[in-house]
Amino acid sequence: MFLPGDPARTGSVAFWRSDGAAPPAVPSASVTDLTVVVPGADGVEPRSVPAVLLPVHVALPVLTRARTGEEGHRATRFWGAAAVHALHLVARGLLLPGLSPGDHDAWRTGPLRAEDAEAVRRLAAAMPPEAHAVPLPGAGPLRLPDPERVLRAFLDAVSDTLPRSPPRRW
Repeated sequence: MFLPGDPARTGSVAFWRSDGAAPPAVPSASVTDLTVVVPGADGVEPRSVPAVLLPVHVALPVLTRARTGEEGHRATRFWGAAAVHALHLVARGLLLPGLSPGDHDAWRTGPLRAEDAEAVRRLAAAMPPEAHAVPLPGAGPLRLPDPERVLRAFLDAVSDTLPRSPPRRW
């Protein structure tokens, strides 16, 4: 699942297992406990699960390969399809410069034509619950983030990541 950041390029992709088991260790990734919403005895309930967090630039090749794997989880395959869609939008030059909510320079996806916006809506409608299972903050019943909002944040993260030079490693 995608965890947005500000600026968008600081977002990360979280890999977690629905059975609560620890995901495999990945070099250059951080591991954290993540609260997710899962089916429970009375509907849904929050559960803390270990998750591997990958920065967007590291997650992109993993996701693009995972989208076609038969044994992959449907959430991972969804984010793989989203990654390919994001790459197509960037390849077409659909990048807009601007500022993030925290006043950081940022690229975002756009401008989208009507058919592009419809494709994003269709993709968001196909998002499985596990692909956006981090509950929204606040009291009251558990609520998941809007799939289209999370997908658009991911598209912006890809758009904000790709045009930048990789960091130098000394």
